[in-house]
Amino acid sequence: MNAKSYVQGAVLSFIIGTSLILVLGGVFVDSLRARMIYDPHEHGVEDASNANLEQNGSLLGLPWSTFPVNDFFFDAVELGTGNIRLRALPRPDSVAALSVRARLYVAEVSPKGQVLRSGWYPSEE
Repeated sequence: MNAKSYVQGAVLSFIIGTSLILVLGGVFVDSLRARMIYDPHEHGVEDASNANLEQNGSLLGLPWSTFPVNDFFFDAVELGTGNIRLRALPRPDSVAALSVRARLYVAEVSPKGQVLRSGWYPSEE
């Protein structure tokens, strides 16, 4: 085998290997992004609304050091039942940067701090 055919074989192998990596990356990019980027941000939102208000003496009992305010807007509304509805709405720039999904989180919290209902809308199911 001469040097020219050896170089051609190496270049062809490199091109095929790179193509396979790009194809496989394209196939799995959504699941990887969900697992490595979206899920940690969404778990931060869920943890923020599941804070035990009675055990935590900080302001409103919320874990402010890990609160995901860079990616979400938060609001709360008192319902007629005395419960509070918390919402986490994704920031448009975070959605455009693909750091969060374009969906909102809603949790209904009782006056005792129990989360009665919660979920992401629209859900992925």
